[in-house]
Amino acid sequence: MNQRAVIFILLFAIAASGIYLLFRRDFASGPKLGAFAPEFTLKDAQQRDIPLASLRGKVVLLNFWATWCGPCQEEMPSLEALYQRYKDKGFVVVGVSLDEEGWPAIEAFTKRIPVSFPVLLDAQQATSDLYQVYRIPETYLIDPSGKIVDKFVGPQNYDKEIFYKKVERYLPEK
Repeated sequence: MNQRAVIFILLFAIAASGIYLLFRRDFASGPKLGAFAPEFTLKDAQQRDIPLASLRGKVVLLNFWATWCGPCQEEMPSLEALYQRYKDKGFVVVGVSLDEEGWPAIEAFTKRIPVSFPVLLDAQQATSDLYQVYRIPETYLIDPSGKIVDKFVGPQNYDKEIFYKKVERYLPEK
């Protein structure tokens, strides 16, 4: 085997290992599936304290995002569609904005891309640190008892059958 082939194989192995570790880290960091979602309290646009615990009994899709994040902008309409589909059935999307600029940035964003689900501000990133969020969008699906049942890293199209089934699996029985 010539020297070029050996170098190519080594570089390929290093790159493949790096990619594997990068994607493995996405799901290895933060609260684990089956664990209770870490509790927090953040303010909404009306400056009311909203504790995560106040949503017990509902299925919660907890989405960490920011107005400047292109992939977050891309997935926002599908989050709104999923919220509209199940909001009257015990489901809520909660957007946790990491915008350091605060509510003015969020309000400008929601004029361009309207959402009706609750948005909370984590300008100091205390909650995103608690969840070990390092790449946004990052989203947790939390069952009515408060346990994390799924996690999605990167932009998703939530207005699809696969997400309908995930939400429906945990909706309270009527």
